[in-house]
Amino acid sequence: MITIQQMVDGAKERLDEKGIDEPLAHAELIAAFVLNKSRTYIRAYRQNVIYEKEENLFNKIVEEKLSGKPLAHIIGEAEFMGRLFSVGPTVLIPRPETEELVEEAIKNLPGVQPSRILDLCSGSGCIAISLAFMFPAAEVIGGDISAQALEVARKNASNMNLVKRVKFIQSDLFENIEGEFDFIISNPPYIPTDIIETLSPEVRNEPRLALDGGPDGLDIIRKIVANACAHLKAGGLLALEIGCAQSEKVLKFFKGEEWETPFSAKDFAGIERFIFARKKR
Repeated sequence: MITIQQMVDGAKERLDEKGIDEPLAHAELIAAFVLNKSRTYIRAYRQNVIYEKEENLFNKIVEEKLSGKPLAHIIGEAEFMGRLFSVGPTVLIPRPETEELVEEAIKNLPGVQPSRILDLCSGSGCIAISLAFMFPAAEVIGGDISAQALEVARKNASNMNLVKRVKFIQSDLFENIEGEFDFIISNPPYIPTDIIETLSPEVRNEPRLALDGGPDGLDIIRKIVANACAHLKAGGLLALEIGCAQSEKVLKFFKGEEWETPFSAKDFAGIERFIFARKKR
């Protein structure tokens, strides 16, 4: 017989030895998933004894985590803005900085509620779906080049009863996108190609299509900026997540008279992570 605390402590030690970040958090999350409880429960009832079947499943997941697989892919879900989304090897795992992208973008929207919203490089659909909850009167479209990613996004929309309100379209950026929008948001691939192989095994297990931004990491961002104005209404906002040390270069992409002065914003870690630009009225 083994208690929750013994199980979690043993896993924490093994994960720590392997150099896994936040080993205790990972061990608690695995326990919470296996027992179908919250992390608060795991901490509060550490002395509870668990069944052998649960212990075996726990150990199986720990082994997969030790092999370099992202925990979100192993358990098939990840949290974004307070909701659980289905994820898998075909989509990028939602991250806290992308939650910040959404929050910062909303702060910079004009007072009028957006009626049409576009989420480019939508992946799991977490941004599009979260915005649909925030703006219930808006038409929300998510575009992604990957048919496999769109399957996941549509599953998430179905799970949250938003199939009629969020439409996912297979599109290479703006290729199959019609009409104008009040708000365009994107967390595009922005990692330089030669950097990807130097990243952690967990990140390398995510879809390369969602990571690789070309030689300097900016290929997709260049295309978005070059074509976004044609799909924005007058006064519409473009919001982008970018990589470290990219803000100065990206701000220079906004040429011509159609844009008001673009600006960057920092994430919680102090990195210039977001770019915002408004189409002139």
